[in-house]
Amino acid sequence: AACVQVHKQKSGCTGKRPRTERVAPLNAFTDGVLLRDFGLLEEVDAAVDRADRDLRIRDEEMKLYQPRRHKQRIQLARACATPERQMRLILAPFAMSIARENSSRVVDGGRRKGGKGKGKGKKGQGQGSSNGYSGYISWRVDWHFAACGQVLTERAMPEHEVIGCVLGKFLNNSLPRGPTRHLLVPYAELGVERLEVFLHQPPRTKENKIQAKESSESEEESEELPVRPAPLPPPPPPPDPLLSAPWRRPPPDQEESESEEEESEKEEEAEAAGAEEKGSEADLCSEYIPYVRLDKSRTLRENLMDRAIIEYP
Repeated sequence: AACVQVHKQKSGCTGKRPRTERVAPLNAFTDGVLLRDFGLLEEVDAAVDRADRDLRIRDEEMKLYQPRRHKQRIQLARACATPERQMRLILAPFAMSIARENSSRVVDGGRRKGGKGKGKGKKGQGQGSSNGYSGYISWRVDWHFAACGQVLTERAMPEHEVIGCVLGKFLNNSLPRGPTRHLLVPYAELGVERLEVFLHQPPRTKENKIQAKESSESEEESEELPVRPAPLPPPPPPPDPLLSAPWRRPPPDQEESESEEEESEKEEEAEAAGAEEKGSEADLCSEYIPYVRLDKSRTLRENLMDRAIIEYP
């Protein structure tokens, strides 16, 4: 064994027979060379098949191929984009664990409005709301109670539920999942009236808000407005003979100084107004609020309206 290692170090030999070797001339191509090449092709085919099987097994373990779940996520994104909700939903790739564990979905939704009936005079099935989709959204909500170090997950919270009522169920042991008051003793002692609920907004919501603003501005600029001719200016009034008299006119130097002062004042006002607008836009773009306070007296749908919901930061 030691001599083998010395031989490999001196000659650079790997100890393996070369799998491919040039054969020339053609009459040197024997049956042994043909069997060697055939064995190499079989090994390549086995390696490709093994990689394919490993990938398929891994995909089955991660549950990537789920057409039903994929359709539910598409329905959820379309339901959030309806005019009555106006939510910007950003979903994670389905291979991530946070996407596979997310149970948010549209309940009894996805049916298009105005389906045809089977008989004469019968009304069609599948009637929904004005947006073409019926049902409501059932959200997965993670409640973080920092003072107790507890994270309680509501896997199917309807969007029409009032936030204050749901919070009261946690503190009063009214949830079907079991008692939770003993886990939230400091919050239960204060009561729902003295508590506030905040929605965590990842930094990506700021970028999404800026992109939505830029897209809306570009859409407004791209809209073609009808071109109408501008109205003609009214004719100038006739000159007053008393003011046009030479003794009524101010000296030319005074007229020029007054006009220059008026122009300078107008320019300063325009610059100040432009600086204020730019400052307000910069503040809007640079402002990032990590937590947004929600209204406990409103439903989850009303609190999430016109907000960005990101599945992963």
